[in-house]
This record gives sequence, structure tokens and C-alpha cells, in this order.
Amino acid sequence: MTKFQKQMLTIAAAGALTAVTALPAMAFENEFHGLFNFNTIFSNYNSAAGGDKSPTALKDKNQMNNYFEQRTRIQYIAKASDDLKLVTHFEINSRFGNSKLGGDLDTDGAGDSATGAGIVVKHAYLQFNVGKNFTALAGLMPYKDTIKGLLVDADVPAVVGVTTLGNYSMTLGYSRLADDSQNYATTDAQFASRIGDANKDLFLMDNAFTFNKDTKAVFSYYLLADYAASSTGYAGDYYGKLLAAHSQKQAILLHTLALSGATKLGGLNLSGFAAMQTGHMKADPAAAVLKTTSSMQFHGWAANVAADMKVGPGKLKTAFLFTSGDNSTSMSHYNGWATSSVNSYNEGGMMILARNTYNSPTSTDQYIRRDVSNIALLTMGYDGQLTEKFNLNGNVGFGWAPASNPKLNGVTYTDAAGELQQPFKDYLTVDGKTKQANASDFMGTEINLEAGYQLYKNLKLQAQAGYMILGGYYKNTITKTNGQVGDPENPYTMRLQARYTF
Repeated sequence: MTKFQKQMLTIAAAGALTAVTALPAMAFENEFHGLFNFNTIFSNYNSAAGGDKSPTALKDKNQMNNYFEQRTRIQYIAKASDDLKLVTHFEINSRFGNSKLGGDLDTDGAGDSATGAGIVVKHAYLQFNVGKNFTALAGLMPYKDTIKGLLVDADVPAVVGVTTLGNYSMTLGYSRLADDSQNYATTDAQFASRIGDANKDLFLMDNAFTFNKDTKAVFSYYLLADYAASSTGYAGDYYGKLLAAHSQKQAILLHTLALSGATKLGGLNLSGFAAMQTGHMKADPAAAVLKTTSSMQFHGWAANVAADMKVGPGKLKTAFLFTSGDNSTSMSHYNGWATSSVNSYNEGGMMILARNTYNSPTSTDQYIRRDVSNIALLTMGYDGQLTEKFNLNGNVGFGWAPASNPKLNGVTYTDAAGELQQPFKDYLTVDGKTKQANASDFMGTEINLEAGYQLYKNLKLQAQAGYMILGGYYKNTITKTNGQVGDPENPYTMRLQARYTF
């Protein structure tokens, strides 16, 4: 071998080694995504908080809240290949002026020196494929049920497997939503136990079949086995959070069966679902929150139908949702739709009546039915893309309470002052005044508008406004400023937002 040949062989070997060494780095991908949302709120209803808020919490005359919030989300995906990746998602929420240390990290960090800022981990999960037909996920991940979020729509710690066989796919999953075994070891020796005994576990199974590119049907089964406990009491006029207001002795087994589907007929898009619940909760007459002398049987149900079609420069849409409430006089039956305590309903586009995650861009997440239960909701709207950059959307919604006059004998809850209350009566006596529980089941009418302008490819400016005309459900439910029984002020909210996404 000549000297030249040896030099060429050395160069070729070095080049091959460099190429082989570089292959993993070249195959590995780092993806960054995120958003920044700035939100300015003017409202007599929203108050920089989350949760259910009944209009009965308002006075007959209210001062307007005004505040500024921002939300930052950063997503990093470490993609080793098309078959393996790690997904992480972090969130920082701030309200201007709220800088107290030791407070709620979700809304701190925007006062002097921005002290107390906290980073929340939304997602951190591993996703990988096993062969061509099976995908596994493990970690903290988003999950939304197949019935448009009516049972659970949340970030949950879970292990999920998805099997795909042609037009059929099956999703099996397990999530542990709570583990109270160690907490109760310090408060009640009777329940001191190993980790894994006092849990709130969710088991899920989704069976989806795609008939063609326009038609799909899904059968789902969810089992919520709740052996944990909560001191959260009843409040306002909603009843969906039964699962968040029971003792550890009152173990709950809740079965939810659902059939959903979607299809397209010409230019008309149709979707809907029907779901029913069964199961039971054990008795505990000594419970601090919800006293039951016999086991309680569940009989909740929910249904939905929705339609939309392209009309002019936008989309015309309508939808109807029904979730049962409870008006049983017996503590042995619960007829209301029970939820995981975090659910949603985006289809109606509401800003006040029912939770819509699109209209909850920051920590302000208050709705009359944030826990979407005990509501019949008819909505109509139009999403108009008037120009390439300008859109104008409008919605109107009519809400009813299926259980407009609930009476649950013996139910008590502890209010903020530590006093036991019994809210389930035909009439309530507050401040020496007798208030009618409700005059009808009509909650009211919400009207809202949204105008948006795409200033840049990644930056959208928009304004939102919502106003609700209260119905007979809230008639004579408050004590007015003059001391007389009367009606609460109609809720309203107005928002100015800047959304940057990448």
C-alpha cells in the first residue's frame, strides 16, 4: 500500500467515524413551543379566582373588579426518534400586584421585585411505540374524555396504552388522582395505612371505530374508585362535586358508560353523545361533611347533540347539553351527574354559564357551572372570519337547572365560619329574611362577543365581552343593600387579551 493510499484510508476512516458519531445527535430533535397570554379583566363577576360562583354571591349593586393577569407556558419535547419522545410542559401565572410569599404560586410573582413567582409542571410524560400498533404513555399528561370533557378534562398522572388495528383503536388507562393514606395517618389512626390504600383512582377504556373519513363512533367505560376523602363542603347551587365532599369511610365506586359519535352530511357536521352513571357510596352517619345512614346509589346521566356548517365567511353552530341534577328526597339515591371535579364543556362558547377552557386563558376560571352538572344548555353562535386577519364571533346561551328545587334530607356542610348549614330547603332564612330557593328552573340568558385581530403570524389581539340576564332561578335569592329580599345583579365580564404563540 502506497503512502498516498494509506493517507486516503486514514481520512476515510476518520470521516466514517465522524459520521457515525454524529448520527445520534443528528437524529435527536429538540422542540420548543409555548404561549404568552396577557389578560385585562373588567367584571362584576370574575374575581381572579377559579371555581363555581353562583350569582347569589353578588349583591343587587356591585363594584367592578379590574385586574391584570398573565400566563406563560413553555413546552420542551426531547424527541429521540419517531417512536420515542419525552414531553414536558411548564406554566407560570401572575396577577399584577400579587407578590405575597407563601401564597398561591399559580397567581403570584407580579408585584415589587416579582417575588414569589412559581413554576407549575403541567405535563411530564414519556411516549413510545412498541411495534407499529401500540403506543404507551406514562407520566403527568393531559386527558379529556370522549364525551367532550363532561367527566374529566384535566392534567392527570397516568399510564395509558393505545392499540390500533386498522379502523379500530382501543385506549386503556389508569390514573391516580389522589392518595390520602399518609395524610390520614396523622389525623385518624383508624385509617393509618400504607401508601396505596386511600386513593382516588380512575380506570378508563375507550373503543373507537372509524367507519370512513367522515364518520366515527366511540364506546367508553370509566370507573372512578374513590377511597380518599375530602373536607370540601357544598356551596352555591351546584351538586356535581359530590365526589369531593365525602369521608374516607364513604368509599365511592362510580361507573360511567358512554356512546359518542361524529359524522358529516354534506356540509353539515354532526356530533353527540349519551352517557349514564351507576354505582354506590357507602354509608357514614358520623361524617363531618356529608352524613349518610345508608348507602347511596348513583343514577346520573348526560346527553349532547351539536351541529355546525359553513355559512358565508364563517361557521354557524348550535348545540344542546343536558346533565342531570339531583332533586331526590332520599339520601339513598343521587340522580345528579357526578364528575371527577375537573371537567369542561367548550362547545357552547360560554363565558359565564358553563366552563369553556378556551375562555379561561389565565387563572380567572369562574363560571356558574365550572363543575358542569345540573344544567340544560341550549347555545347558538356564529364564528366569522371576516378577513384574513379579523374575526368576529358571537354566542347566545339559554340555561336551565334540571334539579331546580333539590331537597336532600340530612345533608349538612360547614361554611367558612365553621358553622353547619342545611342549604337544601324550599326556603332559606338568612339575616332574618326568608328567601325563596328559586322561582323557576330558568337560570338565564348569556350573550357574548369576541373580536380578534391577527397582528402578526404569532400574535393575536382580541377583546371579549359577556353579559347574562338572570332568570327566575335567582329571583329573591339575596338580601339587597337596603335590607330587603331581592335579585342579584346580572353578571358581566369584559377582557382585553394579547396571545403570543410559538
